[in-house]
Amino acid sequence: MPIRKLSPAPKRALQDKARQVRTDLYREHILEVAEQVFAERGFEAAKLQDIGAQAGVSMGTIYAVFPSKEDLFRAILDLRGNDILVAARAAVDAQRDPRAALDRLIDAYLDFFIAHPHFLRMHLRHGSSWVLGPSQGSEGQVQLWADIHALQTDLMRRGIKAGVFVAEEPSFLAKLFSAVDQVLLADWVAGGMKASRDALVARMRGLVARIIQK
Repeated sequence: MPIRKLSPAPKRALQDKARQVRTDLYREHILEVAEQVFAERGFEAAKLQDIGAQAGVSMGTIYAVFPSKEDLFRAILDLRGNDILVAARAAVDAQRDPRAALDRLIDAYLDFFIAHPHFLRMHLRHGSSWVLGPSQGSEGQVQLWADIHALQTDLMRRGIKAGVFVAEEPSFLAKLFSAVDQVLLADWVAGGMKASRDALVARMRGLVARIIQK
């Protein structure tokens, strides 16, 4: 049976698809390495040359995917921020009871940052306030913070209405929750990330119970 040759259009489509797959793989690999470099050195001290050398890719490859260090840093924040929002929504939507939903939200946040310690260290070194949101972030990062804050605020409102959370402004309780979460994780990093997942969850739940729950 004779082998049919591909016409130019389908052949180009296959080549474009293969090129896109290759670019996506490079992008994922560069992001992972960059996250670690930013965590160790901070944004200002980190250099694209160091990221390229550690990733084992040329500077041309990096620039083909990320035009600048700022674009690379922003891509990490956008990627991880979206992941956090998805995890938070899944946690809250899974429980109608506000107390149970808050416990699941604590689990989701801590599990995410334990699974991504380089991002946590990078984010803490960047100095962004989880209470006030990104002061110099992109429009996408500002929107992500607003979406996460709105989700937490709605949960606090539900808890107040049910009579299981303290009668405070829901937005204030949401910010208070974020502050406790950031301080707890910053303390965990400062201590060498030695505390176990269960110990972190127990500590966070205990703090939140004393501050937010009745």
